[in-house]
Amino acid sequence: MSRERGDEVGDAKAVRRHPAGIDGRTVKPSLLVLALALLMSVVLPVINSVTPYRHPVRSGEIAELAGGLTLVPTAGWDLGTGALAGHTRTPVGDTSSTELVDGGVDFEVQAAPFSGTPSALLRRVQKISAELDHLRGSGSAAQVYAVRTRQGVVGVGQDFVGVNRQGSVVAFVFAPRGQRPGEGVEIVVAGPKGPISRVRDDVVAMVRSVRVT
Repeated sequence: MSRERGDEVGDAKAVRRHPAGIDGRTVKPSLLVLALALLMSVVLPVINSVTPYRHPVRSGEIAELAGGLTLVPTAGWDLGTGALAGHTRTPVGDTSSTELVDGGVDFEVQAAPFSGTPSALLRRVQKISAELDHLRGSGSAAQVYAVRTRQGVVGVGQDFVGVNRQGSVVAFVFAPRGQRPGEGVEIVVAGPKGPISRVRDDVVAMVRSVRVT
């Protein structure tokens, strides 16, 4: 499941416009969100109990989320998929996936071109997630709240609680180098209640560290 450090994930696809402000290149990311939800709901709880991650992030290392976007992982978390700055063989594209893991907690980031607002992006995630509630065991979601990065970019977030796992979904829309459409970033954090509580400060710090370079 884990990849060698420096692997690149994702390439930009041809542009095709769709209604509701969604770029054609977000179709594949939509499927990735669906796969991600299935992965978190069914597969990861089992795999994480038997699969050791052996790519711990060191202090000062930076994850490249997409072209012009980075995140600072908390030292000690394992890089499951994605790329670290200075370790990539080729530039990271504008459609990519990054996974960080700490014990039973998964921190997943999906990045792809998106021309709408953070709220519109969150609604897209919610719609897909709602169809998977039966997999999480009648999960419930809290109110939507504002999330601000250290760079001052404002996004939206929502917490969810299931039978075995709980976590948060956060959505931002950035404009690296003034590009249009912007870059949509979806962050999904999930894990058992105990481990989630233990790494809450790490999660907040990583979410707030997302920035345009």
